[in-house]
Amino acid sequence: MKIKFPFFIFFAVNMLFSITIDDIKNWDKLDQYNRICQSEVRDIFIEKQNISMANIYANACLKMDKVNELIIPIVMLYKTKEERENASLYATVLFQKKMLYLSLVDGFDISFIKTPKVDYILSIIFDKYVNKDYIKNNGIYKFILDKENSCNLFIKNEDGIDKMIIALYRNEKLISIKKFW
Repeated sequence: MKIKFPFFIFFAVNMLFSITIDDIKNWDKLDQYNRICQSEVRDIFIEKQNISMANIYANACLKMDKVNELIIPIVMLYKTKEERENASLYATVLFQKKMLYLSLVDGFDISFIKTPKVDYILSIIFDKYVNKDYIKNNGIYKFILDKENSCNLFIKNEDGIDKMIIALYRNEKLISIKKFW
């Protein structure tokens, strides 16, 4: 009897805290992207081979600027035209991040690269960087996004890792900092 009781508690706690597909869909409706872009959700869509969940996960990770998390959804999305389009969009963002990092950290020339337009801040900066549409001062690249918005791009070493930092400004007031590596 002693062995069964701990198993029952483990089973009850596991059932109480397990994530369902309905939970994920609800989080998506509520824009709770930080809850979606987690390893538990990734494990669910991989285990169930659920393409809809893979897309929800990828979009959430993109909104959370966790670009590296796009790798698994990219591989899974290939059966339909819509899946391939989404995979291409995610792959484009990942490629742009990697190439921009390579250029900034290692001095690799990426001025010849043309990629599809993607409405994501890293992609917008990539396009402007490739087109040399920036002002550079002391290793900081300043980009004008529109009348109110601008950003600075630079490399900062944190804990021995060179990180690509994007500081977003609205009316010259800092509103967000994004880090990529």
